Amino acid sequence: MGVGMEELKYFDCFAAVDMWAYKDPSAPWTVEQMLADMRRCRIHAALVYSNLAADINPSLGNRRVTELCQQHDRLLPCWVAIPHHVGDFPKAGEFIRLVEEHQVRAVKLFPRAHHFALNERTTGRLLGALEEARIPVCFDCGEDLPRWQQVSWDELAYVCSQYPRLPVILHRMRWESSRNIIPMLQEFRNLHIEFSNYQANRMIEVLVDKVGAEQLLFGTEMMVKSPGAARAYIDYSNIDETDRRKIAGGNIIRLLKLEQIPPDYNDPDPKDAILQKALRAQPIDDMEVIDAHAHQMATNACDNVVVAQPASDTAGIIERNRRIGVDITCLSSWVGIWNDYALGNEITRDSVRNFPQQVVGYATLNPLYVTDWEGELRRCYEEYGMKGMKPYYPRTGIPYTDPRYSAWYYYGNQHRLFALMHWSEHFVKEMEELAVCYPDIAFLLAHTGRSYQAAREYCALAKQYPNIYLEITYTAVCNGIIEFIVGEIGSERVIYGSDTAMRDPFPQFGWVAYADISEQGKRNILGRNMRRILDRCQ
Repeated sequence: MGVGMEELKYFDCFAAVDMWAYKDPSAPWTVEQMLADMRRCRIHAALVYSNLAADINPSLGNRRVTELCQQHDRLLPCWVAIPHHVGDFPKAGEFIRLVEEHQVRAVKLFPRAHHFALNERTTGRLLGALEEARIPVCFDCGEDLPRWQQVSWDELAYVCSQYPRLPVILHRMRWESSRNIIPMLQEFRNLHIEFSNYQANRMIEVLVDKVGAEQLLFGTEMMVKSPGAARAYIDYSNIDETDRRKIAGGNIIRLLKLEQIPPDYNDPDPKDAILQKALRAQPIDDMEVIDAHAHQMATNACDNVVVAQPASDTAGIIERNRRIGVDITCLSSWVGIWNDYALGNEITRDSVRNFPQQVVGYATLNPLYVTDWEGELRRCYEEYGMKGMKPYYPRTGIPYTDPRYSAWYYYGNQHRLFALMHWSEHFVKEMEELAVCYPDIAFLLAHTGRSYQAAREYCALAKQYPNIYLEITYTAVCNGIIEFIVGEIGSERVIYGSDTAMRDPFPQFGWVAYADISEQGKRNILGRNMRRILDRCQ
């Protein structure tokens, strides 16, 4: 392993057991699968609560998670609590006695979902008792949650300020939170965050610099998310080993007041060379790795209002991708897909010219503004040297089968280009039509891994049309979905993309590297498949 990497202790602060609503039939969920994932990813222990307790019945769910943790020494219980006033839940003092009696290490509150307020009147006694016992309290705080489920910044500020000795842990926070969470962490040193849903570009490094490592935790959101994705984010980040140890496990071990955690697995090195390198935080250097989905900002202009993404110009993307071994990045500019297609194409042109061996460009053309298709196509492909096509329904609202796109598709079909296609209102029907009309365009369906429903629909398209490929990237990093896609269509038409620098590339890479598929399947996804597509371009 890398320097000191073999000594890292990974302790997951965010996992849940038991059934949950809306689970896809193909998604893994059992405790046995959780323990197998932890073993493959070398995660030493996990703090777990019960979905049963969160969804409907805290006392029953808490009892079940306690019994489960008694059977598996790598799992530690986190109980769910509600206020006592109705009489259906223990008063604060009795609850703390039960927590300590059953060696419960943390408590999770769902004030929105469980219909109670975070204030002195309703939860003051409970929070005060938890503070006195120094028992960490966890909240969900993700912008992708329904408003009735998430905790507000003002509520968090109330808890952190009124109970300054109470360790507070935020689960599920997303990248849109960056400009809010940094001043919160700086003001409230009892506040802590984990990164399972917070995969913003380079933000571990930013937070270590601006806040320090002591308030940063390793979390996976098993079994919903890939634990390998969460581990890769920590492993590959450019921080020193002392800080990495704190984030991987040291901080949560301190907060939970643990005297010992389960030992290393002492398993032999895996035969899978990709997994070996991931476990050692080493770049993939024995093959060509290609990132098929990236977006850059202009040089010295990385102030993106959509999501904070430091060092997101082309040089920054290449440097970040180099840490995992990416040789070629296929990118389009944020400006091009979001606002000004022509300026965006110029930014991508400069990227291709400045980094000709490391960058492949996507052209962005907006039918709402293009008047000279022939001139634009000649400029993008013959003058600028691009090879990709990036129509973008989410910002134009124009169906992909609209006749205004015909000249672009005709040109792409003639020159065997590839097109990265994002969701639209009638996406499946549109792709069926395009795949038939333009058989020499390689259509990459973006974000196939965002959900099992999307993966199932896109796999059906890929089975029917040989020029359709499935690009995976998404913050969801759904657990088991890489395995599901490969099981449905094989690995030869699955494409690795990271969406960097919107997302940090490390979790997206870990999603593949730690997947329970063959090494050859990983090599296909990470580069071989995209190389064949690039070689087709004329």
